[in-house]
Amino acid sequence: MFGFLKKYQAAEPPSEQQQDHLAELSREKITQLEQQLAINPRDGETQKQLMLEYNRALSLFAKSRRYRNEIDALFVKIDELRNVVRQSI
Repeated sequence: MFGFLKKYQAAEPPSEQQQDHLAELSREKITQLEQQLAINPRDGETQKQLMLEYNRALSLFAKSRRYRNEIDALFVKIDELRNVVRQSI
């Protein structure tokens, strides 16, 4: 009856190359959203999307050896975005 509560195990965890690829895609999306925000800093929808992508990127970067060193910079960007959001309210 409560079978839907059980988590199904993935067939196999993503490879290191797949993790790097996902992290790269996230970085590209962040760059695109940051450019949009630079054009219009008060765009609330872009701010929301960027914050969501930053949070996704944290876990992706942590799993990727290649991007793990960028986590600290990502936290700084999150703080900067929070300040922008506060100023626009």
